[in-house]
Amino acid sequence: MIEHYRKSLLSDRSAPAWMLDRWSRPALLIGAFGIVVLLLLALLGPRASADYPGTWNYIMRGWLSGFVLWTGASLGCMAFLMVSHLSAGKWGLAIRRILEAGSRVFPVMAVVGLPIVFYAHKLYPWTPRNIGGLGEEAQLVIRHKHILLNLPFFYVRYFLYFAIWSAFSFTLSRWSLQRDADPVRRDWTRILENVSGLGLVVYSLTMTFAMVDWVMSLDGTWFSTIYGLIYLAGQGLTALSISVITVILLGREEPVRTILRKTELHDLGKLMLAFVMLYAYLSFSQWLIIWSGNLAEEIPWYTNRIWGGWRYVAQFLILFEFAVPFALLLSRTFKRRPSFMVPFCTMIIGIRAIDLWWMIEPNFPNAQGRFHFSVGMLSYFIAPVAIGGIWIWAFVRQLRSRPVVAAFDPQLPEILEPEHAAV
Repeated sequence: MIEHYRKSLLSDRSAPAWMLDRWSRPALLIGAFGIVVLLLLALLGPRASADYPGTWNYIMRGWLSGFVLWTGASLGCMAFLMVSHLSAGKWGLAIRRILEAGSRVFPVMAVVGLPIVFYAHKLYPWTPRNIGGLGEEAQLVIRHKHILLNLPFFYVRYFLYFAIWSAFSFTLSRWSLQRDADPVRRDWTRILENVSGLGLVVYSLTMTFAMVDWVMSLDGTWFSTIYGLIYLAGQGLTALSISVITVILLGREEPVRTILRKTELHDLGKLMLAFVMLYAYLSFSQWLIIWSGNLAEEIPWYTNRIWGGWRYVAQFLILFEFAVPFALLLSRTFKRRPSFMVPFCTMIIGIRAIDLWWMIEPNFPNAQGRFHFSVGMLSYFIAPVAIGGIWIWAFVRQLRSRPVVAAFDPQLPEILEPEHAAV
């Protein structure tokens, strides 16, 4: 049965090379240009002073923001790939090769994040160079966390995260290709489900520890037990946005045009609506728990982000990261319209970058409860674009290396049927 439908696909199931080249070359140029601009800022920007931490320090903060955003894109792709194997949904088949390509960018991101590893002392208050400048109470708290917050273990965990994530993503991609080559050799469905089930548990744990290491430990005295889940929802939004943009653009040509129906595009839109609500729910839950507890060691995290000009950023995020997307995605028509979904998903990625700026910058003393703009602050906008260019270039190279449509899958006959739902 599947073989019959497989023959209805084009013999060449790769994306058009001219289309991928049109994406990869500009992305690489944007990435390279962004890095050059950051280097010029580091050389020509203001030096550190009593009121200014220095342009180089701002560049490291912006680089961390971009690194977390785009590493989260790969993590989200890997998680959705595993969910698609477990759920056997047709939406997963439509974007499977896209998710596989996005999840195989981990080695590139491991290299991109090396400046954070080598210059951790410019970011984290718990490093030996910085801990002496903290108050006595803060030093005591950080020393109690020394078994986790120390540089040697930080380095080990960094490389361990990427090794684990790469192992799962490359294994799933390799077995998916092997199923296309020899579908009856093994029970591929059961194998991929088993690995995905284990992988989701490992992903949740390692991703949570990574976000604690890279972002939450910017304030060594604050903690939140829901912090990892907030990033999980954010990564889901980023990965879905990238997948929707890519599948729509690829769907203008064969072979993706054959499998991209309005039903699957509608399903992806519904998933985006679910993750918009999940992100808002988790963010509100964290705020509600901290507000109701009213503990002196917890509430500064929010007061630092809603006093001064930061409250306008917070209001902007409430409006454009929840209210506007929620209202728009309620529309069945919008979710099925490619001309709406591409700019909408692009907007979501941009909002995610602003959210990370709001998460990261107020951790530093010069920005706590006091919004200010300086030359160095441009790094929060340049670095995500530069790293995004590198990520997209690597992503497109992965797309080019393999077919973009799976040849054997239990859902293949149904997704190749004519559209029956109302359009």
